[in-house]
Amino acid sequence: MNVLLIVPDNGSYISTFPLGIGYIAAVLREAGHYVEIYSKDVYHYSGDHLTKFLNEHDFDVVGTGTCGGYYQYREAKEIAKAVRNANRRHIFIVGGHLVTPEPKYFINLLDADIIVLGEGEETMKELMTRINRGGYSIYKTFSE
Repeated sequence: MNVLLIVPDNGSYISTFPLGIGYIAAVLREAGHYVEIYSKDVYHYSGDHLTKFLNEHDFDVVGTGTCGGYYQYREAKEIAKAVRNANRRHIFIVGGHLVTPEPKYFINLLDADIIVLGEGEETMKELMTRINRGGYSIYKTFSE
């Protein structure tokens, strides 16, 4: 499957690659999935740029993770809007510190399909296996 992992923009001009996204990418690649990283953090791309990118590429799953804080809250909303404005609906997965305390709130706010709580490496491998087999039938899913 083709997966796009989005690194949110943290508003800084000095960025480091986030380990969480790196771990997720590594386990998915190891499992045979194509993974591409879209770094809003380095290039400070707009939501419209992300939507255009999604329209021009073929991804089955789009994922992101965010830390807590109001800046990240707004960034998560912008990413979600960009993903949902794309020409086709992608399976949209969100994890991280921001969504973990209130998953029901964020799954609705971000119109996400899946919220992953805690460390996501094993969960993502399992989710991708289920999605690949056609066993993903639950819309609005939580994972612990």
